[in-house]
Amino acid sequence: MSSPGSYREWIKSLIDSGYPNLKFLDDKIMQNPERQDTTCTILSFSHDGDLQGACSASETDFNKATVGKSRRLFILEGLSKEFIEKLGSALDIEPEFFAAHLRATTWEHHDDRSDAVTLPSIRKQTKSWTVQYLECIRLNRKYRLGRTRLIPCKHEFRRLFIRSPHRDQTAYYSVGLVNRFVSFWEKTSSEGNFDAVALVDIPLPANLTFEYDDVRPLEVATTTWLPYGGGFVDFANLDMRRAFARHCPKNSELRNGSVKDSLLWRLRHPELFGYSGDQISPVQLILQRIALSNWTLTIAFLRRDFNSIDLHDLTNEGIPTVQVKETLANLTAYRGLLNRCWLLLRKNLGELNIPAEDNGSGALTAANVNISTELLRLDWEFVWCELRDWIKETDRLVELRLSNLHILDSKRSRDDSERASRDSKRSEQISYSSAQINKLGQILLLIYTPAAFAYGVLSMGGDFLPGNKNFWVFFAIAIPLGALTNILFIIWMRSTQAKRVGTINV
Repeated sequence: MSSPGSYREWIKSLIDSGYPNLKFLDDKIMQNPERQDTTCTILSFSHDGDLQGACSASETDFNKATVGKSRRLFILEGLSKEFIEKLGSALDIEPEFFAAHLRATTWEHHDDRSDAVTLPSIRKQTKSWTVQYLECIRLNRKYRLGRTRLIPCKHEFRRLFIRSPHRDQTAYYSVGLVNRFVSFWEKTSSEGNFDAVALVDIPLPANLTFEYDDVRPLEVATTTWLPYGGGFVDFANLDMRRAFARHCPKNSELRNGSVKDSLLWRLRHPELFGYSGDQISPVQLILQRIALSNWTLTIAFLRRDFNSIDLHDLTNEGIPTVQVKETLANLTAYRGLLNRCWLLLRKNLGELNIPAEDNGSGALTAANVNISTELLRLDWEFVWCELRDWIKETDRLVELRLSNLHILDSKRSRDDSERASRDSKRSEQISYSSAQINKLGQILLLIYTPAAFAYGVLSMGGDFLPGNKNFWVFFAIAIPLGALTNILFIIWMRSTQAKRVGTINV
């Protein structure tokens, strides 16, 4: 690979030979125009490890004749075709190093083999790693829960997970967790020199634009943002905190999400962070510490986020069904986010050749190690165990709430059954009362109907009044109706009496 063009041809030949994991790199970076926001900074170090200078990389820095002649670090902020070709050709970097930094999701648009995990025997042959973390940011507006895509990061595919911990917040905002990548590659020489490359993400713009990808057409939103909680914790050595507070820039430079700025400032003040041992370079330690610090803030937020979910809505009898569905959807999205964090951390441990044991290592403690490599491994295992324990606690709390919900549902079913029984008895009583009223009405009808007819005849007046020629009509109607009424009444009384006697004999 003597030229940038041959590096691209090498990538294409690898794709044709059975490396589909490079296809996204070729499609989205190598075949697209140059990006204007990508920068490449080169740092030079003394043999004692001190930072000597920092400047923008020039054409001479990519000359193969300079490889292995000094101690230098290339910081590539963002990815572009130009710098990938120059760095890849000059340093003989495997293309997987750049491809792994591109995308925070599976390669669903290409071959399924592209997301296969690299075997440990192959990983140990490289001196590179790529770790992911979540950067917590405060979105200065209220947004619905969901998974979104960041539009500015078109090539470096990044996700934004929006959460809304509303219970104890006084301001009107949402919290976003942004997928971030940091990668490191190194080649050493027998003289003690090295050439290293650090890939870091571009800081988020002041006006953040993103789109929800769970609806069609895509829903686009734009907002300003701030570091959540003031940003991640720096974790300087305890005995150097006064010096750290005195030298640290205030409020702005280290709080804009720029990993490059954070790395440069820490390399200029190495005494504040206590780098020890010679098994890991200060650059690797700083980059991993930045990722670890963001992970500790993420886990702290995840705890608060879970506690803000109104689980009591599931058992409150006065809550409408719509609100119960919203709570269940919120809980499902939260559990999915926990699973994603779990997978990301597990993948990070694999990249760093740290075994991901579910029961924790337990072999390392801060008291029995004193070199940076083992301390860094201890930090990763600690974050892994913290997330694992919180997932178990979350599942326990959810199962407890669901058990209470089952008990409440059983009680509700029993109450509904008792209520239905009472309603049935009340209906029987109402039916019996209605039957008695109907019988009384029949009696009154038998008695008063003839009288009503007779009164009707008398009320006609004229010839129908007593003493006139048509008065006989009154007797012609009243006497037969009265006799009929008495006969029917006697029959009804006898039948009723017979039914009562039969009931008593039984």
